[in-house]
Amino acid sequence: MKKFGWLLGILGLVSCQNLRQEVQPQQLADQPVKLLVACFISPQDTVLAAKVARSRPILDDETVTNLEIANATVTLQTGSRSIVLTYHPRLRYYRASPNQFPIRVGETYQLSIQTPDGQSVEASTTVPEAVSLQQVRLDSEVVLENDQVRKRFFARYAWSDRPGQTGYYQTEGIVTYHCFGCSPEKTIREPVRFVGQQGLYTDRESKGGRMVSDPGYIGASIPSNQPFFPTLFSKPFVLTADLRHLNADYYRYHQALLRQQEVESNPFAEPVPIPTNIRGGLGCFGAYSRSTQTVILQ
Repeated sequence: MKKFGWLLGILGLVSCQNLRQEVQPQQLADQPVKLLVACFISPQDTVLAAKVARSRPILDDETVTNLEIANATVTLQTGSRSIVLTYHPRLRYYRASPNQFPIRVGETYQLSIQTPDGQSVEASTTVPEAVSLQQVRLDSEVVLENDQVRKRFFARYAWSDRPGQTGYYQTEGIVTYHCFGCSPEKTIREPVRFVGQQGLYTDRESKGGRMVSDPGYIGASIPSNQPFFPTLFSKPFVLTADLRHLNADYYRYHQALLRQQEVESNPFAEPVPIPTNIRGGLGCFGAYSRSTQTVILQ
């Protein structure tokens, strides 16, 4: 079937001629402007943050920086507790301290945003409990790059999925080491690079069983006969591994963004709709809980 793919593609192009529709520019310009919101909360975060902007019609020629809204009233609430986030002009988002408004597992939070010109949006999300990161394993593999045999290092995470409920997860990591060859000497922090779905997972196959991440690559590849230390890194080497247990709002939004990035350079790919749980606007209000495991090599 694959060898006829080019034929089907040509037929698709021909058929598109019959689907052409005339669109009046005024129809595009008359699309309503909506509020764009991005807010993700977690019991482990050190700051509560929300980004607020406005959508831009296709024929709008204003600069992107003018889309940000700095004078909205942004409120987080759960039960009788509430807090108003303050706009930070340098960071360009609304923020508050979790010490004043702790985020708690199992609680449902409401986000409400109002602007001086009368626009308003609302959203709600529930915070999932943390899932323990059970194992972090460092490993290496031999790869062929530019006709040279080389070696690259990676980490794999393992955890147990919670039975009886749909599980959404994200793996992240930071490696920290001291650069003695730098002038001046300094501490370097680099992200662990997960392949595939960029660290996003569901439990469709495991259903309450053991889950293992894709390889999370660390640093660049090196000649296969050279060691991890001190060729690539120096000691002490610290890997801070994070496992995020996501709620559905967070997962669906970020998975759609990933799919959109994968097809944005392909003019023949179908557009990827970005889901929203913002009532009256666009964007996402999501939540997650994080567990962390630290690996130190000295």
